[in-house]
Amino acid sequence: MNDNIIYAFIAIAAFIAYKKYTQYKVLKLVPTLLEQGGQIVDVRSVDEFVVAHKDGSINIPLDSLKNKMNKLDKNKPIILCCASGSRSGLARRTLLTNGFKDVYNAGTWSSLTKFE
Repeated sequence: MNDNIIYAFIAIAAFIAYKKYTQYKVLKLVPTLLEQGGQIVDVRSVDEFVVAHKDGSINIPLDSLKNKMNKLDKNKPIILCCASGSRSGLARRTLLTNGFKDVYNAGTWSSLTKFE
């Protein structure tokens, strides 16, 4: 097998492992963040949100986040979720760029269903 292919597989595996580890770290923080008044924001499309979502979460689709971020309290933790963690990662960067400080990418919305 070509060495470049092996390196590509290693890089992909490392990226996936890193992504899962960082989401795991955030999920451990969720109970504390919720106690601090944290808000769960689902950045999937409206159609995706209507089909299924975490109770108590609000839906602000990624493509409308810049126009609707004024609905969020910059002084409280923001817990972001989506279908895979990719859109919530982009949403996190958008919020941080716009002055939010306490922003967390929890990955999939379904991973948050175990928290009250």
